[in-house]
Parts: sequence; structure tokens; C-alpha cells
Amino acid sequence: MQIVINISEDDYNNIKNYTGVLAYYEYLIKNGIPLPKGHGRLIDESDLIPDSDYEDGIFYAVSIGAINGAPTIIAEDVESEDKE
Repeated sequence: MQIVINISEDDYNNIKNYTGVLAYYEYLIKNGIPLPKGHGRLIDESDLIPDSDYEDGIFYAVSIGAINGAPTIIAEDVESEDKE
């Protein structure tokens, strides 16, 4: 399971730089990868690909409409773009 959490940058850096004994969940946060500022809308691409197995070399195209209509997992980060 993967989860995205919303914490302040200061809190994240304090946990990341902590050198004491870390509890299990603190360890998961410390080794996490933060989303980059200004990232686009995140979707689950596996929702767009059929369940059937394709042999190597088969090309599968996804329409722009299917991508645009895919449920959003995390909205794009437009606020960070304005701050920099």
C-alpha cells in the first residue's frame, strides 16, 4: 500500500534528518519520496489498460478522452508554481 500524506516541509525535514531511533511509521515517512512542486494531475494508469494480457510487441493506444476522463487520485499542484 502506498499513501500520500500532507505535512509541512519543516516537519518532513525534521523527520528526515532525525538521527535517533525511528518508529516504523516514521521510518516509512523518512524513506518516502515527496511529490515535486508543480506536479500535474495524478491518475491510476492501470485503470486505462484492459485486463487481458497482451503478447510482447503489441501496441495499445489510450485516447486523450480516456486520460482526461480518468479519475483524479491527486489534483495538480498549481499553487506551488505561482510561489516560485
